[in-house]
Amino acid sequence: MDKDKKNIIINEIYHWKDNKLLPETYCDFLLALYTEGNQENHEQIEEKKKRKSLSLIDGILYSFTIILVVATLLFTNFTEITYLMQIVILTSLLFGSILVTAYFIRKSKSFQVPLSLTFIQLLISSISLSDYFVSGNDFVVGVIIIINCLIWVTAGLILRMIYLSISGILGIAIFILAIIL
Repeated sequence: MDKDKKNIIINEIYHWKDNKLLPETYCDFLLALYTEGNQENHEQIEEKKKRKSLSLIDGILYSFTIILVVATLLFTNFTEITYLMQIVILTSLLFGSILVTAYFIRKSKSFQVPLSLTFIQLLISSISLSDYFVSGNDFVVGVIIIINCLIWVTAGLILRMIYLSISGILGIAIFILAIIL
């Protein structure tokens, strides 16, 4: 039998099986007959297709998170917009980054990069906002840095991400050394 005809019949049998038009054992028998025992499980084929499409979505979301962090840096350092507008934009960018991170955590995927970028974005945003509200008070900026580093350490311990805990501890240590020296 021609390969194209076999593929059409095999796809039709999968359709019957998925829509319960024939009992599953009949469909398995027909699939074994037409594929000569060399069939791949239909669920495995669907999973491969799904995995390929999700990897594209994941790549787009990773890129989106990086763009959000770069946009945060640009808005805090290189724009001449009012602080109120800057606060709204930074909050929106941070919220977008949190949503991407939540998506990866919910899907049980590799969420370490978006989470780390979100924490960096939180640090940049909080320092920028403190600069607006307290006009460069070094004590308040120091407290904000310490709070961010403690958030990193806590998240690292909860999520068992050693590099995040180490980053938080090093941030606190470097801050203390900067105060001493």
